[in-house]
Amino acid sequence: MATLVFNGERIEVQVGESIFDGADRAQGGTTEIATSCERDGSCKECIVQVTRGSDALTEYTDHEVFLEGQSHDGDQVFRLACQARFAQPDAVVKVETFKRKLEIAVNGRPVSDLLEPWIISSNGHVHCDGKQIADHVGPLYGLALDVGTTTVVMHVVDLESGELIAVQAFENPQKYAGSNVMHRISYDYAHPGQLHRTIISHINEAIRNLPIDKQTIFGITVAGNPTVRDLFFGLDVQTIGKGPYVSQTQIDVEAGRRETTALWATAESLGLQTHPQARVYGLPLVSNHVGADTAAVLGTIINGHENGPFMVVDIGTNTEVAIGQGNRLICASCPAGPAFEGGQLSCGMPASQGAITTMRRHNGQWKLSWIGSGSARGLCGSGLVDILAELRASGEMDELGRFQNHTAQVMIQEEPALSFTRSDASELAQAKAANAVGQWILLRTFGISIAQVETFYLAGAFANKINLANARQIGLIPPIADDRVIRIGNASIEGAKAALLSRTCRDRIESLVRTVCHVELEQEPDFFELYVEMGHFKPMPTRQPQ
Repeated sequence: MATLVFNGERIEVQVGESIFDGADRAQGGTTEIATSCERDGSCKECIVQVTRGSDALTEYTDHEVFLEGQSHDGDQVFRLACQARFAQPDAVVKVETFKRKLEIAVNGRPVSDLLEPWIISSNGHVHCDGKQIADHVGPLYGLALDVGTTTVVMHVVDLESGELIAVQAFENPQKYAGSNVMHRISYDYAHPGQLHRTIISHINEAIRNLPIDKQTIFGITVAGNPTVRDLFFGLDVQTIGKGPYVSQTQIDVEAGRRETTALWATAESLGLQTHPQARVYGLPLVSNHVGADTAAVLGTIINGHENGPFMVVDIGTNTEVAIGQGNRLICASCPAGPAFEGGQLSCGMPASQGAITTMRRHNGQWKLSWIGSGSARGLCGSGLVDILAELRASGEMDELGRFQNHTAQVMIQEEPALSFTRSDASELAQAKAANAVGQWILLRTFGISIAQVETFYLAGAFANKINLANARQIGLIPPIADDRVIRIGNASIEGAKAALLSRTCRDRIESLVRTVCHVELEQEPDFFELYVEMGHFKPMPTRQPQ
């Protein structure tokens, strides 16, 4: 016998059984593993992540070639649950699916546009922007999708009333191809079309679990960065991975071959299991790596009535920053990486069961709060911000991330053993530098000081939880008072939903992306000097940018 630890549940398995066989006996069964074939490997959907004991499994089969060599984090490898079989007795193999119960921000600040959907029903016909697309009598539903590098959020709405019907959220299953967009672009070059099929199959699984007839879904909007958006639509993303780092849609707009970077398709052409004639709208890109997710965020806060100046920061694997006032709007993309989401850290983990969310020093001891009722197992983003600030405040770590007395680690707890290492601090310093340098250069480019920013919008799941004082102390965000900070949550899904429910919002987003000036951070003459300076764990300077 061997042991399968499936999403934290221990299951005894026989040598020769597959991961899928063992998962059948888990509480909740195999509903957590996507599949649409007879478990013969042909659909390539049942991808799981093996976090321990991968050497106790059989070798990769021919159906798994696209996963072989895709480990990006130590022992963590990816397998097809129907193909990977137990090969050794007494082994312990830990497996996680892409349906882990993460704390994902599924909502943001609502948009106030009037209900005027571009998908309507009239006299037994369904129309898109006035053009008949199908015959149908009955309810009319739409999907808004925020496809992020790390997570996917879906809102299901009634297109006639605007009512929110259902919400689903899960990890982006494309994770096996790497934690950042550059890895995924390289993977797509080697395995064209596989990442498109993966995301579509998991969206279809989510659709199958909705409390509505999927044939009544006639409108879909998609927000995401240029890479994940274009992969969703099955486009070639290689131009995004090399200079000047732009989507083919942007190249075509600049060459006059198309009018907008927005995308249109039918559900049938993408393989989505809704009504085949459902119209799928990919929100337009801003520029370069600043994508449709940023366009969606801006669509939630820009309605022609801002006084400004305002600043928007959406912290994530790829952080986006924008500053605007009146008719002027500039933006930049900061490749921060997954460190503040727990990636590439010895102590890091996503915001799931056991993740430490807050921590502080009290009489030399750590006081911890974590998700769930079990043991603390690692630190997610908000906990990482806290430990950096606490170590700086106590003097146990200097601004360069070096520990007192030249120690290699700081113990957090003895059982289960958890420590914060010098290497962890170094990874976070690089991520923090990428975030901070983008904010600083944009302030300088716009010609304003931090003190002149009237409203500072923080978007995204990470921003929802962080301690603002601690984030300021380590220089992750500027020294802006709490009363000028507005946390807007998952503004990308709210923008995608608003674009689905309001033609005015959709048109506004189309217009505003044409006005944005994109700033190439690395083209700044002092970029690398600023990057090094912003990597120090200290407050961001308040002096007027020059």
